[in-house]
Amino acid sequence: MQVVTNALRVVECVVTHQPVGVSEIARELELPKSSVQRALEVLQENGWLTRDRTNPRRWVQTPRIWMLAHAGPGMEIRELTWDVQQWLNEKTDESVHVTHHQGDNIVVVDRVESTKSIRVFDPIGTTVPMHLSGSGRALLSTWDRADVESYLERQRAVLPEEQHPDEEALFAELEETRARGYSVNRGSWRSEISGVGVALRLDGPAKPAEYGIAIAIPTHRFDPDKVEYYGELVEEGRDRILAAAGLRPKR
Repeated sequence: MQVVTNALRVVECVVTHQPVGVSEIARELELPKSSVQRALEVLQENGWLTRDRTNPRRWVQTPRIWMLAHAGPGMEIRELTWDVQQWLNEKTDESVHVTHHQGDNIVVVDRVESTKSIRVFDPIGTTVPMHLSGSGRALLSTWDRADVESYLERQRAVLPEEQHPDEEALFAELEETRARGYSVNRGSWRSEISGVGVALRLDGPAKPAEYGIAIAIPTHRFDPDKVEYYGELVEEGRDRILAAAGLRPKR
């Protein structure tokens, strides 16, 4: 039973501190590094943890943990957002993504696809560094400055230089997002993908948002004259979701 206990403790440590290395986990849990390594390998084989894509010596959780945690009784994020996802899709015929904050990334946890032949296709489970994603930057705009600075420091340590965030530009963009109400992504992660996104503050306005929703649009179709229209749509979608959750009066 001790092996099972150790594996569960390793999962908790990774989820709490990700991305995290074997030595850090061993120190935190006061376990031999060999025991930690064996637990990590077994958990990876079974789809619970994985090596960080930018630094294989560090470990992160997989979307499977989130999916399982939200598969039980009660209000699931899909239940809460599905009507709005469909509504945004009907309004734009573009792909709509619901994302969740995990570590320093966002992960796509639900989506509705565009019917157009050229469209954004990001499978559920797709992960993106937060500052390179529209909904990720919307989530970052709900963080305080110290937490964003800490995030930037971690990103500079793990990302290739060409993906390092421009601190001054990012803080300016987060201020614009707060003032405007939605984020705008113009090919930050992949040049062919743009869009708009908002944060869903389901834990209340005083806490950082864990979820976001975005309209994802091929860059060649991302008409500058329609950005405000897309932004108004995602803001209305956000308000509908918060109203359904009892966090905002219905319009």
